Amino acid sequence: MYSLSPQKPSKKNFLSQKVDFANREIGNNNYYPDPIIRDEMDLSNGFNFISEPFKESVLVSGSFIGELMVSINKKDFDFGATLYEVLPDGKLFHLSYIIGRASYSKDIENRELLRPNEITKIPFSNTHLVSKKLSKGSHLLIYLNVNKNAFSELNYGTGKTVSQETIKEAKEPLEIKWYNDSFVEIPIWKD
Repeated sequence: MYSLSPQKPSKKNFLSQKVDFANREIGNNNYYPDPIIRDEMDLSNGFNFISEPFKESVLVSGSFIGELMVSINKKDFDFGATLYEVLPDGKLFHLSYIIGRASYSKDIENRELLRPNEITKIPFSNTHLVSKKLSKGSHLLIYLNVNKNAFSELNYGTGKTVSQETIKEAKEPLEIKWYNDSFVEIPIWKD
């Protein structure tokens, strides 16, 4: 687990991830809120960022937004960001999520492919609206990963129309660097 901190990092760095789309044994399906409250879940297919516990109850009301700074070895990928409340008893309450295609992040009508191994800014704002009072002692957790959901259209990153890609394009794993100058803004209101 990494810190979900309100301070900007003092030094630029990144976390590396490799996603093997050819391996069908490992997937992820944690975006959809079913069930809303979970005792635990597999968060190993991405990176988790957790806040300090709240010293008093707060209200999260609105949509969270963000900007990911990444570099990949391909021309496109689908990212996921899921927002949870970690309750004082350790259970996870699903608050909101987004699954987005990097090549459409700046303009939903015109695709702009990424340049392999160059740092790219990926803004996102189309997250689900949430309004929930978080109890004292709760944390916020952002789970960030690459979409590899068996129930979704998979983006293998070739730059072709994604619906025309096949498992044959899964030969080379996706290699992604998530840079620490990425950020999320979560609408938190004090009581």
